[in-house]
Amino acid sequence: MAIVGAGLVGLIVAERLTALLPGVQVLVVEATSRLGGLCASQWNEHLGVNVHPRGTHVLATSSRRVWTYIAANTRVIPYRHRVYASYQGELVPLPLGLEAVQAVYGADLDADRARVLVERDTAPYRGKAPLTVEDAALASVGPRLYEAFVHGYVTKQWGVDPAKLSPEVFTSRFGLTYTRDNQYYPNARYQGLPAGGWGSMLHRLADRPGIRIELGRAASVEDPPEYARACVVTSPIDAWFGFDRGALERRSLAVEWRRTPMSEAPRAATVTHPDPTVPYYRTHAPGLLPGGGPTVTDSTALVGYERHGPGEYQVDFVLRSPANQQLADAYRARARQLANGGLLFAGRGFTFYDDMGTSIASALTCATALARRLRTP
Repeated sequence: MAIVGAGLVGLIVAERLTALLPGVQVLVVEATSRLGGLCASQWNEHLGVNVHPRGTHVLATSSRRVWTYIAANTRVIPYRHRVYASYQGELVPLPLGLEAVQAVYGADLDADRARVLVERDTAPYRGKAPLTVEDAALASVGPRLYEAFVHGYVTKQWGVDPAKLSPEVFTSRFGLTYTRDNQYYPNARYQGLPAGGWGSMLHRLADRPGIRIELGRAASVEDPPEYARACVVTSPIDAWFGFDRGALERRSLAVEWRRTPMSEAPRAATVTHPDPTVPYYRTHAPGLLPGGGPTVTDSTALVGYERHGPGEYQVDFVLRSPANQQLADAYRARARQLANGGLLFAGRGFTFYDDMGTSIASALTCATALARRLRTP
């Protein structure tokens, strides 16, 4: 049994297989020199602290199964995540709600009047299927809220004009209500952070009997790891096939961590900056998370400045465009043809944009189905 990728999904699948199939031996190969993938915490020598270098990874899920699994493997600190947008010097809660409408249209608006004004502005854009982020946003929130909160945010995150991106980029992240409920995951029953960080938990999973890790071992369809009955691939699907149908177009985000004077530090743990004159699109202040998080001194805070482009702590996202979607579907169809031969695909490399809860759920489902299959003679 082999797994390609020692990130969140790969290590959960490995741990579950050893628990569900006593005596099974699982080889996990990882192309990099470290465990944990994008959500692992790391020691920053320059700052002298342990930090999640690629941003804030909150578990938000309505799945009791997911929550129970994580709670069984680490102590979870309850935390209802909140994200804000910086607008004209003020923090406005996201997703967009009554405060956002008031910030743009007037502070004295009540919910009924706010709805009337926004619906009047969206009316010219409704009634046709959206083809782009811009189409979806204008029909949902209107031009004034779009320019204030969406256009700059999306442009700085993806490095592409919103008129060139698929509407799912907007519909999966944005919405509009006329309430003051500023929870970022309002429908997630369970929310929290792992005490000690995701890295500590993932290292414990990797240390279970029956799991062997090989770091610095790349794998592909031309050079797969040795396996007898099944191999689960969590690496990027186009890379697995050697980019033989072309590479999926990607955009990069990177977080730069530095000491920031307390007077200049963000006032919330996660803040987006849609203003096009601000060079970064999001800030992370882990010291404002439950448990205190890492700080540097009494007079400075540890702040991560996230922006589009390459960097030391980089994350690559598959661009959501029609052409990219077509290419991704072709790779996925090819992957499904290999399932009968024991080659399975899971995780973000296959689906491209899963949050923590969705990733964990898919790993648990994959492991359960695979264990059932391997028990069958």
